Amino acid sequence: MEALAGVKIPALVGVIASLEELRMAAPMRAPPDLFELRLDYLPELDPDHLSKLRRPLIITARHPAEGGKKLRVSRRDLLLKFLPRAQFVDVELRSLRELREVWMEAARLKVKRICSVHDFTGTPSHAHLQQQFQRARRAGAHIFKLVTRADTPDDLLTLLRFLRYARRPRCCVMATGKFGRISRLLFPECGSILLYAPLVRALYPGQLTLPQLRRLRDFYAKTQPRPRNL
Repeated sequence: MEALAGVKIPALVGVIASLEELRMAAPMRAPPDLFELRLDYLPELDPDHLSKLRRPLIITARHPAEGGKKLRVSRRDLLLKFLPRAQFVDVELRSLRELREVWMEAARLKVKRICSVHDFTGTPSHAHLQQQFQRARRAGAHIFKLVTRADTPDDLLTLLRFLRYARRPRCCVMATGKFGRISRLLFPECGSILLYAPLVRALYPGQLTLPQLRRLRDFYAKTQPRPRNL
């Protein structure tokens, strides 16, 4: 896939949302495939502090309605300042008009564009998810990222159905809530191309930190039956 050229799929994304996590990220012996920089948590950060990171960078400044921190500075200015350092920029579907300048400048700089939706109240209908996906596609997104709250098996099945439907652009699908952890193991096996995990502390219920996720994935891999020789 062009948007993740040189990066294996599914790609593991380590989320940096504190100075502590930024200090940890640079010397990691086994860093994730990508880092996401949560600028809404780090508005005073200097772009020069990123020079030691050894993986491509996703930048985002999340809208407060989708789990972001309220900022005294402009999200537009913050994203534009860090855009030259990024390989990907994540802008919410709801913010495409507000952050149009960021979206267009990313295209000019050949920074890949992720269009995201985060719903921490529940999982909308399949038809509604399709509409959001089509809007992201028309906007020129390289990746559509979807995070919803899944507290029932039906929520999980709705997300799986959507993942089967969504092809171009490719999708990253995850859940929070009761089935959040399961989704982070299951969905990459079903076509979700990015898997996010904070380096130290979970930001939302149902998230796994990077160490927790790696332990579970290793356990899962070891418990899978090996094919018998015929």
